[in-house]
Amino acid sequence: MKNYSDREYLSATAMVRGFENHMVDRKGLQKMIDARSAEEAFKVVADTGMGTGFSYEEYEDCLSKALADTYRLVGEACKDPRVMELLRYKYDGHNLKTLLKARRTGTDPSAILSPLGNLEPKALQEELASGRYEKLNPRLAQAAEEGGELLAKVCDPQMVDILVDRAVLEASLETARQVGNRFLVEYCTAQTDIANIRSAVRLKRMGKDVFFLRRVLAPGGKVDEGKLCEAFPKGMEELLAVVSFSDYGRFLEPSFDSLRTGGTLTAFERLCDNYLVSLLAGTRMISFGLEPVVAYLLGRENEIKAVRIVMASKLAGVSPQQITERLRDSYA
Repeated sequence: MKNYSDREYLSATAMVRGFENHMVDRKGLQKMIDARSAEEAFKVVADTGMGTGFSYEEYEDCLSKALADTYRLVGEACKDPRVMELLRYKYDGHNLKTLLKARRTGTDPSAILSPLGNLEPKALQEELASGRYEKLNPRLAQAAEEGGELLAKVCDPQMVDILVDRAVLEASLETARQVGNRFLVEYCTAQTDIANIRSAVRLKRMGKDVFFLRRVLAPGGKVDEGKLCEAFPKGMEELLAVVSFSDYGRFLEPSFDSLRTGGTLTAFERLCDNYLVSLLAGTRMISFGLEPVVAYLLGRENEIKAVRIVMASKLAGVSPQQITERLRDSYA
């Protein structure tokens, strides 16, 4: 049961609806892709107001500021602090993986740490140094402890990523259920399922065994982990059959022929991301409430990621066709 009133989000919903009108939509992204230069492409961003005060060479600073501002605004609008805790777990996870590996290699990770986690990077460093993990989410704390021990014994960075990524999914779904919002639970459940499906397909292509898959899969989704593990050693066809009979089958099936024949994963990866974007689009029918506010933040992240891909690609001289293939559906 939710412990808030939708009417508490009347003004917040009106605020984000206004902001949505100034996002870089699919048409704007296409205009960026077709631009003759990165400088011309960045004018599309500037026209939305997001790029005000920045040159095209400073697009990374521009996008980082836009995302930080969005987190601040949505954080001020959310009545339940657990909502923002949930949305920030992925940045805690990123910082945790980065710091654990940096401790093992003796490198300085400060340039790639995110300020958007629940814990400031410095505070997280102190938690790791003390080994007490008093401020970190318990599931992430357990992953940190296990990951640190694993690195010390066998120096396996990949397993650290697996432990932390799985902990982020578990913490997110657990917190969503505590908040009691149906959309948050649905979104976090889908995140878990999509991550598990992705892992099964990728690991099958990599030639990993089912024992490795069991360590990767996160619990709590609607797709039965046992069925994925049972189908995994039998082959890609059996694995895709499990996915086909799930809630995600109809959405992902256009990529199955490529997966069966050993083709590129590009279409599959794009459809996985697009499914999550489709859940955000569904909130547009909600007049007011927590759902449109959260969807706007997640949609803003999606927008900023897309702009970053286009700008980096334009500066690298990537062809318009290749850029288009890399883009996911747009929320705006």
